[in-house]
Amino acid sequence: MNYPSYINLSTEFIDGIGEYLQTKKIPLDEVVEVFAGDGKLGLQLGLKKNSHVSDLLLFASEDYEDAITEKWERNPDGVVAESAYETVLRFEAAENNIRLLIMGAPPPANSYYCPSYDTLKALHYCFGGEILYIGEMNSYYFASPKFFKHVEVVNDETFHHLVVKNYNNTDGYFSSRSFEKPADVRPYLLKFKLCMNEKCDCLDSSSILKEGIK
Repeated sequence: MNYPSYINLSTEFIDGIGEYLQTKKIPLDEVVEVFAGDGKLGLQLGLKKNSHVSDLLLFASEDYEDAITEKWERNPDGVVAESAYETVLRFEAAENNIRLLIMGAPPPANSYYCPSYDTLKALHYCFGGEILYIGEMNSYYFASPKFFKHVEVVNDETFHHLVVKNYNNTDGYFSSRSFEKPADVRPYLLKFKLCMNEKCDCLDSSSILKEGIK
């Protein structure tokens, strides 16, 4: 893998996603990438600049640099500087649909708050969309236990053939010698699921809807 990225962004993989979208008749206007970094995946896929690709761009500060982000542009053209959750609410407020949300290597939660989970929940209650997650399931490298507790894998042969088979998980940042235990990074098609805990906030959509109205 020559391009600096947390996931292996080969041309074959990105083309496979594009072919999957065409096969499923999912228009690019209804596909959004969050946690996009410098936006290579979404922009090469053809998503709309300054709208459908977002990241908080924390790597623009030297305090957040690592071996990958130090090679990225500080202010990449076409990437909206906002959180994944804010992106979903922006689309909801504008009454624009999201059928597929791309979430590649979402960062691990560093406290009780998990941005990946809140984004997943907002996507479900606002649009009922699915997530193209690229990472390892139930991994401490990505998202949080709460996120993984609230997703289930969608079995889709077309997705497996066009997307999963075109991803090379033996070449990439998380499979390098930098890690004592390399992560098994793969693409997954996920959807939200409720848990069995009656006290869990997954049952309550009121805060999402109120924030979306603002």
